[in-house]
Amino acid sequence: MKKFTLVFSAFLLLFVSNMNAQQSVLDDLDETFDSADVIRIEAKRVKAALKTLTVDYLVNNNANPDVATYLQLMDGSMEVVEEFSDEVIYYIGQAAQGNSNIDPSSIQSKASTIEGNEDFVRNKSAALQIAIQQNDRNTARQLIREIRSLLNAQIRLAKEIKTEATDLKSLAAVYNVRIELVDERSGASVPAGTLPGYAATNQDTGEIFYTDYYNFDSFTNLPAGTYRFDAYDGYFDGASSAIVTLEQSLVGSDGFIVVTLRYWSE
Repeated sequence: MKKFTLVFSAFLLLFVSNMNAQQSVLDDLDETFDSADVIRIEAKRVKAALKTLTVDYLVNNNANPDVATYLQLMDGSMEVVEEFSDEVIYYIGQAAQGNSNIDPSSIQSKASTIEGNEDFVRNKSAALQIAIQQNDRNTARQLIREIRSLLNAQIRLAKEIKTEATDLKSLAAVYNVRIELVDERSGASVPAGTLPGYAATNQDTGEIFYTDYYNFDSFTNLPAGTYRFDAYDGYFDGASSAIVTLEQSLVGSDGFIVVTLRYWSE
């Protein structure tokens, strides 16, 4: 009894630890998503201010448009963009450390590009101020196009980061599965320990997971996916297979997805 209690306690601690680790990864991905959204919002603010300046100078032919207001807003927003680009790089890196299925390189590359663009927006905005002061409309028009293109790139890349972070949450999800047996004739419950053990085969990757001596009827931390669950046959008995796609809607109040196999015996 003491041995069973120790084993159960160890399993419970492992289960809680794994659940906490998974939640930490999901939180990091949420932070990645939220940071990218801040970048998108700030870049759009600058783009709107640039549009106001452009209309005033090029359409309304105001030789003295309010460049100072644009520069002040641009400077503040680009500072935020730089800060949250670093946040994106940090949080996706943390998520990758917590889950080996996550490759952070694409998101980190996009965030680095956004951060690099921030310097160009500042530099070209300073050049735009000089062009307007000199009433060099051709140069100003070209700089406005270039700044707008840089801001559009920031907005596009931020949206892509949000999409990738959302997609990665499915990779970060892991599930716990418990096998239950029912008699194929009567439908009565059969102890899972009646058979020697169980296996779960990922239908996309071919990777096989096995139950062990202490958790003879359970799989912990299965990555999201579709699996075929099989039982090891006994001398004169066995069980059917079942193909199940693991998803949150199947998780019970105890944190497990129950997979039912039909038991047969000769």
